[in-house]
Amino acid sequence: MHHRNLTALLTFATLAFAGTSFSATAPADAIKYRKAVMSAMAAHTNAFSLINFGRVEHQDHLRAHVEALAAMGTEVKVLFPAGTDTGNTDALPLIWQEQEKFGQLVTAAEKSTAELRDAVVAGDKAATMKAFKAVGEACKGCHDRYRKEKK
Repeated sequence: MHHRNLTALLTFATLAFAGTSFSATAPADAIKYRKAVMSAMAAHTNAFSLINFGRVEHQDHLRAHVEALAAMGTEVKVLFPAGTDTGNTDALPLIWQEQEKFGQLVTAAEKSTAELRDAVVAGDKAATMKAFKAVGEACKGCHDRYRKEKK
């Protein structure tokens, strides 16, 4: 009898926990996640730049940085859900007012990070430089229009 009660209790606890783990993300947590992904993208971009331009000697790390950038480039499109336009965010409300235009810039970021990864994997220096420039332009285009100015 004791075994059945323990099994029932564990089953109930598991189901209760599972229910809470699938709940909607709180806007504050979505903003924290967005900031974490954007910070990671900036860090990988900086690391790529240091390696690519010969300031550090870690050529064997270059691919890992562009793989991460390309993966995160695909995530950007889900980082700005409704309800995350207020609170502790640098995102301007214009993002949610200009969904189509913002979406085009997000697509440019996704495409350029994938092209950078592909150029590095192919060992094509010219394509790498072209793609790196496109990544910078995509980031800048979005930040210039949709991010609060740093004080």
